[in-house]
Amino acid sequence: MANQDLNTVEIMFEEFTKAVDLETTISKKATKFFPKPKEMERAADTYYVRQELMLTTIENTFDISASAKSDIIDRAIPITFRNPDNVLYELTAKEMRDPEQMKNAGKAAAKKLAQTIDRILYQTVAQQASVVIKKVGAFSWDDGALAEAGLIQRGFGSSDLSMFMNATDYLAVAKDLGNRAYLGDRSKDAYERSKVPDIANFQTFRTGNQYNLAAVGTVAGTTVSGAQSFTPTAMTGAVPTDNRQMTLVVAGANIANTKVGDAFTIAGVYAVHQSDKSDTGILQTFRILSGQGTANLVITPAIVAAGPYQNVTAVAGAGAAVTFLNTVTKPVNVFWTEGAVCLDYGMLEFPSGYGPQVMRSTTDQGVPLQVSMLFNHLTGKMEIRNHVMFAATVRERDQAGIIIANQT
Repeated sequence: MANQDLNTVEIMFEEFTKAVDLETTISKKATKFFPKPKEMERAADTYYVRQELMLTTIENTFDISASAKSDIIDRAIPITFRNPDNVLYELTAKEMRDPEQMKNAGKAAAKKLAQTIDRILYQTVAQQASVVIKKVGAFSWDDGALAEAGLIQRGFGSSDLSMFMNATDYLAVAKDLGNRAYLGDRSKDAYERSKVPDIANFQTFRTGNQYNLAAVGTVAGTTVSGAQSFTPTAMTGAVPTDNRQMTLVVAGANIANTKVGDAFTIAGVYAVHQSDKSDTGILQTFRILSGQGTANLVITPAIVAAGPYQNVTAVAGAGAAVTFLNTVTKPVNVFWTEGAVCLDYGMLEFPSGYGPQVMRSTTDQGVPLQVSMLFNHLTGKMEIRNHVMFAATVRERDQAGIIIANQT
């Protein structure tokens, strides 16, 4: 009987492991990292990763001894783990007589944790991605191509691209394709089965996840309070500087209505190509990360108007108009380049031989899982804890974006 019980528990854990991979649609396209547990414990579950180093070129025939030298700025960004996400449930001795019920419980736990990973990742990208494509009217096939163009114009987009569409906008694209006879079988699939092929060079996925970017409210008259820009540095005090963001001081009677996630442009501040620094002719888009409702907005990206890390044509001028883009509450669609969005995974250390039975596994997708089980013979109940530990990070926010449709 003991061997039969153990086999049932192992089958439940196997179902749990399989189900996580099946349910994590969005996180399959995120880049995975697995920092060392000992280092994470000593760093209080926060560590720093380096960003790409950039330098400037000097044009001169021969002697460049008098030329300005490029500063080596060792940029790094913080990765901070969430508290572990858990599913805790119990099975009675009666319920455990049915192996199918135990397997179904394992699947349900896995589904919930997998959905949590996808939801947090989707929400993080939706709130922090700095490339914003605003559409007046319904989402169409062409808007996906516009998103790719936005990346390419900034010097990105040559690597693996992924786009995740909410159900409403996915249906709108299917309708758009269904009306395009010249696309042949693609139009037929779109018309008959709401099936959308890859858009531009994006691998396109439909997701049940939905993040509604709320309308900004009344913010008319918001302006930049004094000329402002940002100079990248390696350190701020004793910790690495997060050069992806800065504090923008604004003024206006309606700044109390700003919110986390709000997207906006600044008059006269245009995005540049990251390599040749040429003017794209597109206003740089920004997001509010914190400080909402105050005059001191923490925004991304930082406004860098000169040097190797230049990302805009000019500083934010004194009195420059701040124009918000999310004018109607609607669900967003997210996209990113390979490596821009990352999942770091970890695991708590549950020792075996101290009461609970502990089982560990790693899914085919690379998600480390742990299940601990403890049976109380007096109550006739088994307590089961499933957990995952992760950090969802948009490491390169200028290589990730959102499309918001049906705006005004």
